[in-house]
Amino acid sequence: MDRIQEYLNGLWSGVVENHVIDLFNHCILLDIKVINQGVTIQHQLKFKNVKSFYYLNDQYPFEPEVGDYLELTSVTFQKGNTKEIKVTSDSSEYPHLTTNTNFALEIWGREVFIEASSIEIDGKLFDVGFSK
Repeated sequence: MDRIQEYLNGLWSGVVENHVIDLFNHCILLDIKVINQGVTIQHQLKFKNVKSFYYLNDQYPFEPEVGDYLELTSVTFQKGNTKEIKVTSDSSEYPHLTTNTNFALEIWGREVFIEASSIEIDGKLFDVGFSK
């Protein structure tokens, strides 16, 4: 599993050129361009069998910025039960909704937490299972 993080580290400071959140097929796809010492490398990151994801835009302004681009500040694999996201509400309708996360992406001041059972990095598939 350490190998996953090695691959993910190579994506840091890459620009997310395209992203697809495919709810029907339970996947999230990111096309990422990394420029390293003048050499441009295209990467594809695909989270498969996505159980849940949570997006938090904690960077002002909270609406899209003109001319802005999405830089992947960090992406990490978190093995085990390290973070739990729970839906809370004044209503008692959703007390059963909780999930763990095993991937965290930071895109500037924005965070994406994902729970997926596998990840494909440039065609290499890693089956990580779900957190318990």
